[in-house]
Amino acid sequence: MEPRDLARIRFVSDPQISPDGARVAFVVTQLSEARDEYLSNIWMVDVTGGEPRRFTTGPKRDTAPRWSPDGVRLAFVSERDTDKKPQLYVMRTDGGEPRRLTDLANGISDPVWSPDGTRLAFVARVGGWQEPESEHERKKSRPARVITSLKYRWNAEGFTYDRRPHVFVVSAEGGAPTQITDGDYADADPAWSPDGTQLAFVSARHATRDEDDQADVWLVSSAGGEPRRVTDTSGTASVPTFSPDGAEIAFARRVGANSVGDNVQLSAVPATGGAPRALAPSLDRSPAGPIRPIWCRDGRIVFPVEDRGDVVLYRIAAPSVATREGRDP
Repeated sequence: MEPRDLARIRFVSDPQISPDGARVAFVVTQLSEARDEYLSNIWMVDVTGGEPRRFTTGPKRDTAPRWSPDGVRLAFVSERDTDKKPQLYVMRTDGGEPRRLTDLANGISDPVWSPDGTRLAFVARVGGWQEPESEHERKKSRPARVITSLKYRWNAEGFTYDRRPHVFVVSAEGGAPTQITDGDYADADPAWSPDGTQLAFVSARHATRDEDDQADVWLVSSAGGEPRRVTDTSGTASVPTFSPDGAEIAFARRVGANSVGDNVQLSAVPATGGAPRALAPSLDRSPAGPIRPIWCRDGRIVFPVEDRGDVVLYRIAAPSVATREGRDP
């Protein structure tokens, strides 16, 4: 193998099955020798096989393909406007030109369709220092940074203490996005309730969040308002997903504070709030993150598990049944 062979490798990731089960959208990433960076596009292939076909032709990175509930449109995140951060686009799955839905200074990530296909939720950082537009202003010294928190920057992100990620909602037809959450907190992993009236998300809003890694599942109206804490700040929560009836929320959870070496557990909590319960307490393996568990219409949950270098699928009964009968996957 030689260094130039790296440019020949195509990395396939983020497969998303269409609502009718006929096609799969996925991301193909390849190193560009000319630009000395990785470039990504979205491709499609039939579930029966055949020749994959390119869906997007953005000049930089097109990622995070997400089907609309009716399968007519595909939302994705793109850097196709090379002077801007990644923005949210929507394109018909039968072809055409993509339509940009956002124009936010810090870009967006993690788009999620509402159940009725009229809106999308996503995460975007708010605030931060912005590059001045005029040459005169750009020549001036930047203001000094005053750091008062322990968690003030992240690898590959840079300074984050003044650019908190929050949940937004935007119409699938376009228009100004609505900021749903705010404050000096980092919000992540938005998930719609089945009726589209609420959004679950993950956030560390407790007093000691700067000293530990705990995070809770929160609920907020999809129109905005005061969030409500669902879990009891007893561990690290991520990737929440609603049950089909909206009564329960499943999520990945590591019990305790700063317990990085422990297994992650698939857990559930009533949407009304309470103490989380492990759904498979005897399973000595962790759900593969950051993949969101899938709550099926029949009440069972499908989730990936890391096992000796492999990732395999497990299935478990609905939380109420599993808890009552003591079942494991």
